[in-house]
Amino acid sequence: MIDMHTHILPHIDDGAKDSTMSAFMLKKEVEEGVKTVVLTSHYYGRKHGPARFLERRASAFERIKDKIPEGLEVRLGAEVHFTGVNVAEHDELCKLAIDGTKYILIEFPFTEKWTYELLDRLAEFIGETGYTPIIAHVERYREVQKRLAYITELIEMGCLIQVNTSAFLDKKDKKLAYALLKNGMVHCIGTDTHDLESRAPNYAEAYEVVKKAGFEGEWSTIQENMQKILADEEVQVMPPKLLKKFFGKIL
Repeated sequence: MIDMHTHILPHIDDGAKDSTMSAFMLKKEVEEGVKTVVLTSHYYGRKHGPARFLERRASAFERIKDKIPEGLEVRLGAEVHFTGVNVAEHDELCKLAIDGTKYILIEFPFTEKWTYELLDRLAEFIGETGYTPIIAHVERYREVQKRLAYITELIEMGCLIQVNTSAFLDKKDKKLAYALLKNGMVHCIGTDTHDLESRAPNYAEAYEVVKKAGFEGEWSTIQENMQKILADEEVQVMPPKLLKKFFGKIL
């Protein structure tokens, strides 16, 4: 299994506080049945550009590379906060893609209103670079919760959708997570782990509840999608459905 979204590198964001914690988190990933971990530290671009981020990421990775458990593959990436004010030039932004691929994990604003200017800028990035954005933890955004059509629009634009494993375990998020899963609109899964307590890797638990709910086939398809991403191959995406809320249900 593949964990596409993690904050395991030390001293670089609000994830692992030191290399010892990083080592324990990597060990926990293995215990959860994960074979490949993508290290996606936050990139905000408020103070430093991609070049400085890559220097810091390389330094952080150097501190943990001898602590990676045998048999666990590790790939470098970033979770790129995408707004109208702090996004780097397109060619610089491409350097933050998952190592060896044209796929880049994108985080949209949590509290700010999503404008069509913002979406147009992402579409422009796709058109000019040929890179594919993976929209991180789509279930967490307030704007998505208010307007589910954003998910459909992002997929039609050429984006892939990533859902956190915790979404299948959380009472508030699981309605949307399962609706997306049922309709083939989850393309990647990640733990978004930050620590070993409140945001520990929970891959195995999520897999068990998804399997129990009858979606083992969909889970396998997602794993195949992520294998293709890491091999820099095209992911075949089903035409997205326009989801709607109806008396508390998502249809």
